[in-house]
Amino acid sequence: MALRVAIGFLAVAITVVVANIATQRSAREAREKVRELLIQHEPLVRAIESLSAAVSLYERVVIDQSETSAIAQQPVKAAAQRMTDAANDYAEAASRFDELDRPASAFHAELSNFRKAGEDLLSSSAARRARMRDYWTRFDTLEASLNAPQAKAVRFAGAVFASEKLMDLARTLAGIREQVSAAASLSSPRSAQLIIGSENAFRSSLQLHSAELAKLHGQAWFEQVKTNFNAVVTGRRAAFQSIDTFNEQSVMFRDRAADISGMIVTQLVEPARRALANADRLAVQASDRADRHLGWASGATLLLLLIIAVATVTGVTAPVRRLTEATRRLAAGAVRTRVVRGGVRELDTLAEAFNQMAEQLQQAQNAVRVHQLELEARVDERTRELNHLAHHDPLTDLPNRRHLLAHLEEALDRARLRNGRLALLFIDLDNFKTINDSMGHAFGDRVLQAVSERLRMNSLFSRSFSARLGGDEFTVVCEEVNQLGDVERLARSVLEEFQRSLSVHGRELRISVSVGACVFPDHASDSHALLRAADSALFRSKELGRNCWSLYAPQLLEAAASRFKVEQSLRRAVERGEFELLYQPEVCFETLETHTVEALLRWRQPDGNVVSPADFFTVAEQTGLITDISDWALRTAIQTAAVWHHGPWPKARVAVNVSSQQLLSPSFVSRLQALLQQHRLPAQCLELELTENILQTGANTIATLKRLRELGVSIALDDFGTGYSSLTSLERLPLTRVKIDRSLVTTVDTGGRSPAIVRSIIGLCHSLGLQVTAEGVERPSQLGVLLTDRGVQVQGYLVSRPINAATVPVFIDQARAHLEHLMIAAPPPAVDADNNTTRLRTLRASSARGARPARAPADEK
Repeated sequence: MALRVAIGFLAVAITVVVANIATQRSAREAREKVRELLIQHEPLVRAIESLSAAVSLYERVVIDQSETSAIAQQPVKAAAQRMTDAANDYAEAASRFDELDRPASAFHAELSNFRKAGEDLLSSSAARRARMRDYWTRFDTLEASLNAPQAKAVRFAGAVFASEKLMDLARTLAGIREQVSAAASLSSPRSAQLIIGSENAFRSSLQLHSAELAKLHGQAWFEQVKTNFNAVVTGRRAAFQSIDTFNEQSVMFRDRAADISGMIVTQLVEPARRALANADRLAVQASDRADRHLGWASGATLLLLLIIAVATVTGVTAPVRRLTEATRRLAAGAVRTRVVRGGVRELDTLAEAFNQMAEQLQQAQNAVRVHQLELEARVDERTRELNHLAHHDPLTDLPNRRHLLAHLEEALDRARLRNGRLALLFIDLDNFKTINDSMGHAFGDRVLQAVSERLRMNSLFSRSFSARLGGDEFTVVCEEVNQLGDVERLARSVLEEFQRSLSVHGRELRISVSVGACVFPDHASDSHALLRAADSALFRSKELGRNCWSLYAPQLLEAAASRFKVEQSLRRAVERGEFELLYQPEVCFETLETHTVEALLRWRQPDGNVVSPADFFTVAEQTGLITDISDWALRTAIQTAAVWHHGPWPKARVAVNVSSQQLLSPSFVSRLQALLQQHRLPAQCLELELTENILQTGANTIATLKRLRELGVSIALDDFGTGYSSLTSLERLPLTRVKIDRSLVTTVDTGGRSPAIVRSIIGLCHSLGLQVTAEGVERPSQLGVLLTDRGVQVQGYLVSRPINAATVPVFIDQARAHLEHLMIAAPPPAVDADNNTTRLRTLRASSARGARPARAPADEK
């Protein structure tokens, strides 16, 4: 087979060589004739091309230079000179051909006019740019005069209104700038109309508010703006007229360039084409001879190829047909198909390879069938797992929220059909965050798993539906409820179940839970309303002290709505800055000085009502807004104290209350230090007041307080005497001051045990080196009792109500006389009258001897 194909192709090659030799000879003769003609006509053609290129170059250079910001005369002159030289070169080349017509003198005149039109276009472009620069100069002058009052505006009612009008005029002027910029490049009639409309709008707005603007900024300024605006309008008209003139001349210049190009074609190119016609005729004759030779050679070649193809097809068709049919059956899935071998050696080898491939495909198909069965089994198993995960909590394997909602809807439908009741219980672990913080989240997860197991194992809930909502919240749906008493039995069963300790990783752990319950249809008629009702009941249980249960009542939902309303109002207050600080002095009657002022937060609502922190502090803590509020209060207090320290009160010292969330922030100390450095306030001028529940948060809190003490910031324990671990706090914490709670000070002048308790606290604090402040002193008799002990600072309405920051320096300046009057007017206590009277008499006498006029704020040190 290969030999036959080789012989056939050898014959084809010989035929092609012979035909090629004959064709090359004919083509060589034609090429020689054409080369002679080309050598003769080449200078003329080159001169025409050079002239056409010179005209195009001059047109392009003039157009480019007219559109640039600065015209360069050198390229224009060079292009014009090149066009003149090209015309002279053509005239010289054409003089060698008698059969060519000479270019008319009108052509040279057209070239001169074309050059003159280019120069006129460049002059018009320069005029257009000059007009535009003049317009923008006038525009900038108008803009500067319009914006001048903005820099000197004073913030009172009229000025603010005038500034708004100026801003409207400035925005209109900016729109005119954008429109003129676009029109200067496009020069479309529609854009010009838009500019005129904007100018009319500016003029109308200026005229409409002329009286106000002239009154606020002066009649001279107003007249200047009007004059500048009229100059801008005049400049715009002149600039647009120059643009129109430039566009007209540009069109005329382009038309003239087209005319020149047409004259070159008609008067120069056409004669040259006639001269080349003879050369083309001779080339065609030579080409015809070469075509005839090539035709004979092609016919012989095709005949040989046909003979070779017939022989080849005869020896290949049958084996290929067998392979094709076998391939079709194999593709249809008949992997047992095999091909009968035979024919030429190559096709026999191909048939053998095909049979091997079919064998391998059959083996692979069997293996795929086995793997497919395994894959289907795995997919089915994974589908069941995903379906389970979609409806169950992955940690506790209890149904999740989605499963709960679906089950609750079905349970409600069953309850409606039998006209029965259904109970929904919310269960929340008490103080679960403490477990996570102290034992780690992994241990907390084990606790949640133990709780879920306890719910599953409880016999009372064996016929109920238990689910985990998320976090440490669980839900139980009980359908076998006949009366409200059954709900109480269920809730108490939950509380009793968790009285028994849980075994978690070998540890016996005692936890308590809070339960909220509601009943269908008594409390709600759909699933979402039942969830809200149970949640509000659970919140009530938390408020009652945890480890108890509550049944839903309508007022609980109203309370939740009220809390939500307060929360939203608080969020708006934080955004709008509706908070303010008042300052209440803490004074010492031994030195008759004010040592500290405590910053007290107030919320001034838009209607003018002032809300104390007691009314919103709980909601702020629950929603996390307390951090933003406390940060603002601390920042404002430091800024105000810095103003006092560097001004009227160099000994300024401010006390600020700090929330637990704020103190536990890892960046609290660094942020506080940055604030002190920013306002150049010494750390000794700041005191942080903390309550006992903050100080019981653990080792991290103690470490933070030590870092604050290292900075020099004082730490005060507020509301001392109301908690259960006060003495422990005094021993463990780096405190500098203790503030006795007003609940003890209130009854200090009425007898009983209060005086002895207060005196004991003062003695204990002094023995520990702590300063003492008595809060809530409102009566002279209370002050009389407190004056019997040394080193006690006093804070309360008797000394001063909370005052604003501006009044604090006035109080400091007048404090000595005010404190002397209070001390003299304070009656001695009834108990130990002799000793106390002696103490007061001594204190008053020393005060009288040491009394002197208060120094001016500038003299304080």
